[in-house]
Amino acid sequence: MINKAIAKITDEMMKMDDPLAQMIEEHLTKMCTTQSIAEKLLDPGKTLEGIHRKIWDEARRRKKKQGAFIPDQEIYDMIDEYYGISEAPPKTEGINVLDLL
Repeated sequence: MINKAIAKITDEMMKMDDPLAQMIEEHLTKMCTTQSIAEKLLDPGKTLEGIHRKIWDEARRRKKKQGAFIPDQEIYDMIDEYYGISEAPPKTEGINVLDLL
């Protein structure tokens, strides 16, 4: 199911061909590590285009003169909220070089 969810969001991203869509897809791919998250990504009511539009709407709301800024972490939080993801991605542990000796 995890691979199916990743394939779905990757396919949606490829159809959009947009840097923001790529950022969203990369975040979701990183987050998709459990069956429960995969199920949320496969929800037919949730699409990459839907969260993409929501982020752009927020950027337009914040627009001042010729630009708008939303920090990356805030975008990631918006993505997680949209899909209902509350689980943290698995932490990768470093290798202790002394263990190799």
